[in-house]
Amino acid sequence: MQRFKRLLWPLTILALLIAAFVIDFLRFAGQFRDLSPTDPLVCNDIAIPGSAEDIQLDRGRGLAYLSVLDRRALVEGREVTGAIYALDLLADEPIATRVLQSAPNDFHPHGMSLYLMGDGNLRLFVISHPQGKDHTVEIFERRANGLFQWIETLRDPSFVSPNALVATGPRQFYLANDQGSSNFIGRLRETLLRHGLSKVVYFDGERARVVAGGLKSAVGIALSGDGLTLYVAETLGKRIAVFSRNPANGDLRLLEHIPIDGAPDNLQTDPEGALWIAAHPRLVDLIRHFVNADHPSPSRIIRYRNRPDAPRVDDRVEIDDIVLDLGDSISAASVGAVFGRQLLMGSITETKVRNCRLSQPTGVMP
Repeated sequence: MQRFKRLLWPLTILALLIAAFVIDFLRFAGQFRDLSPTDPLVCNDIAIPGSAEDIQLDRGRGLAYLSVLDRRALVEGREVTGAIYALDLLADEPIATRVLQSAPNDFHPHGMSLYLMGDGNLRLFVISHPQGKDHTVEIFERRANGLFQWIETLRDPSFVSPNALVATGPRQFYLANDQGSSNFIGRLRETLLRHGLSKVVYFDGERARVVAGGLKSAVGIALSGDGLTLYVAETLGKRIAVFSRNPANGDLRLLEHIPIDGAPDNLQTDPEGALWIAAHPRLVDLIRHFVNADHPSPSRIIRYRNRPDAPRVDDRVEIDDIVLDLGDSISAASVGAVFGRQLLMGSITETKVRNCRLSQPTGVMP
């Protein structure tokens, strides 16, 4: 009995610390906050044979490319192979069609990026996660028939846990690792304690090097239209890191952090200079959604625009909720891409792309 009394206080303190940690994580994850859905847009769903975790736009041709993989089946341990699909956004009723003329074995696509070369050819960069092998970046090139032919596979030890990338040249790109540690304890620190260990690396065409660190799970990346500003979404930091970029050598310099109401995922920029951010308002619901498909995970699409030339200081930053859905129409939305009045939303798990009509057009090439 005396021994039990001696242990009672330490056990009580430990229990209180664990409870405080759990409550703090749930608060950070957004589980205690009320969500007010935005007015529903007019939308239709486009069926695909997997989920489109990322979407990239070829604005000149009016095409959207989708990174399609049955990710829920992959989590369940089933053998699946992914593909890249395209939607013709100029069609009255877009239908997803396969666009890879050739692809490497065990292709599991994730983040993507398009790059228009000086000769007019279009290259597609895709992160792939072959089962039991090193992560890769696959490079494809568009042929005259509109299909993409596989050209090259790139590997590097710095591709620790690649999630997103943005191409800056025919063989150059920035790559965001969503985790920085390669061991279980380190990854537990990153996830539960939100320690910033993830990094962005720059591949200069020959080798990769770290150009930004201390990031709290870098899962999205985008480049401004002039190529001088790089945006990185930190999902466990609930913020966007903004870097100035040196085009000559790829070096980055941190400028600021943009706080986000939710955990940001993939990023897109449009020709007007606005940043489109997909965010997960409740992280615990996202985790539960992975375990149980019937449990909805709210989705959020945010439009952020910095207008330094606005006459009033209060008007210089615009942050608008374009979509806040409780998961009834689409769960776990990971990307929002806008073309004209079409807003395309892809999901980590849903086997569809949601195509919604906006009140104002944006993002169309003249």
